[in-house]
Amino acid sequence: MNNRLVILGTNEYQNPLIVRAKELGYETHVFGWKTGAIGEQTADVYHDVNIMDYDALWNEVKKVDPCGVASIASELAMHPMNYLLRKLGIPCNSPKTEEIATNKYLMRCAMRDAGVEGPQFVLIEDSFTPGIADGFNYPLIVKPIDLSSSRGVMKINNADELETGVEYALSWSKVKKVILEEFVEGPEYSGESIAYEGRYKLLAITEKHTTGAPHFVERGHVQPANIAPAMYEKVEQTLYKAFASMGIEYGAVHPEFRITKDGDIRFMEIGARMGGDTIGSDLVPLSSGYDYMGMVISIGCGKAPSFTKINEPRRAEIRYIVDENDYKEYLRIQQEEPDVLIRHSDIKPVYGNEILKSADRSGYFITARPM
Repeated sequence: MNNRLVILGTNEYQNPLIVRAKELGYETHVFGWKTGAIGEQTADVYHDVNIMDYDALWNEVKKVDPCGVASIASELAMHPMNYLLRKLGIPCNSPKTEEIATNKYLMRCAMRDAGVEGPQFVLIEDSFTPGIADGFNYPLIVKPIDLSSSRGVMKINNADELETGVEYALSWSKVKKVILEEFVEGPEYSGESIAYEGRYKLLAITEKHTTGAPHFVERGHVQPANIAPAMYEKVEQTLYKAFASMGIEYGAVHPEFRITKDGDIRFMEIGARMGGDTIGSDLVPLSSGYDYMGMVISIGCGKAPSFTKINEPRRAEIRYIVDENDYKEYLRIQQEEPDVLIRHSDIKPVYGNEILKSADRSGYFITARPM
């Protein structure tokens, strides 16, 4: 049987997929431009190819003759992954779904048209226009429609901050388009899910912690979130309706949402991919027992995912090092609780710089404790 699996991407967030695929018996053919990333060494076969050069990518993949294609936690890799799946005749999400999932404005429109409740919003193109927020209730939040990882995001507390906030977000957007919307108050979560043939399964809810206003960079995640069973069911129903509104049929799904004080669920955005920051690769299997990466691999090979649990669920947490307190906690756990430390990244010095985006963090560590 052909066990050659194409994996797109070589960085440390893609590496757990490479390792898991090898554990499952696949011969891993890893594609990406040469940067010295870890995946170049852990792959069975590394291919120095720009994954955004579709012609060169397909010509090389044809030589491999793979059984499937997979990638995790990357909006960039999602497009060439689906391109290859279509060329290989393996079911995947449609080009329209890809477009919606990587455009925050189209995403809002799709959910609104399907009756999924959400905040008031408006698209802004090229430059700030006076009166653009007339009728909106402050505070607001502005985001580039085409970026992720908190890049270009800013909370706007009043009309005096509006123009500065909009111009800040526009300066980040590659297409010079941003979405301005009313800010939703409430704790933040994500719902790590899987889709196959248009059917959905919520695997875990993540309790998210951010740096707060104005940029909301993620500084930690905990699974499972402390949510009552009735609310969990409500989240499931709301998530599935939103997924369907975007036409999501296959693969990992990463919705981010808030729960208001009135118990309403309001989405920030939904990615047709696994959650990054090790949420999908590490926290989901630790906290739920499900082989999330194995599911993604199966679907990328045209097979149904298995929901057999591979380990006993534990309380899992990732903490990012954004200040000295985080670093001190990392050192404390190393010394006092080494058994709960699952793994950690390389830790960079903490300089006290402003955290504007995920890449500004100094590292992370993952822990797991009994429920």
